[in-house]
Amino acid sequence: MTRKIVTSMQISLDGMAERANGATDWIGSNPDTFDWELFDRVDACVLGRAMYPDYEQYWRAIIADPATPLAATGAIPTTDEIRYAKFADRTTHYVLTHRPDELDWPVAQAIGDLGAVQRLRESPGRDIYVVGGPTTVGNFVERGLLDELRLTVHPVVLGGGTPLFGRVSSEHRFALVGSQQLDDGLVRLVYQNLR
Repeated sequence: MTRKIVTSMQISLDGMAERANGATDWIGSNPDTFDWELFDRVDACVLGRAMYPDYEQYWRAIIADPATPLAATGAIPTTDEIRYAKFADRTTHYVLTHRPDELDWPVAQAIGDLGAVQRLRESPGRDIYVVGGPTTVGNFVERGLLDELRLTVHPVVLGGGTPLFGRVSSEHRFALVGSQQLDDGLVRLVYQNLR
């Protein structure tokens, strides 16, 4: 059985994944931004080379000392951040890079390209979570590799920034298979790729 490749993204009402400067401060700390239903069914993550350094440092810092304020936010990690850090620290992370020497996290492995991701998909295991920004997720959509798209929509209009699918250049159809109203006006939408 082929593993599903799934992503869970935060977006604004106007379809932005981040501000023009890359900031995601508008997401806030609502526990519903963590998609535990997804995380509980995956055993591998894939992320882009650009995201890896900050991602690795953030979650490893929480594992090292969950009671210390984080350099990135100045805040003490939330219960959900600690839970996700534990998930991240035990889950294999395949990083899309040709420079394996840049990876110093024991759970990180270099995976050269999206063709290697297709081979990973065909190997035994549970679902695969694409941890990425708009570029990485857009590349998965463009190549037809994304099976499930989970969007948490935040009730904010940013008025600019980086659109989630700004780099996708062809049409891809998805079917809505689930929706859930969350706290603070958030809505989670689940789509399946119709291929």
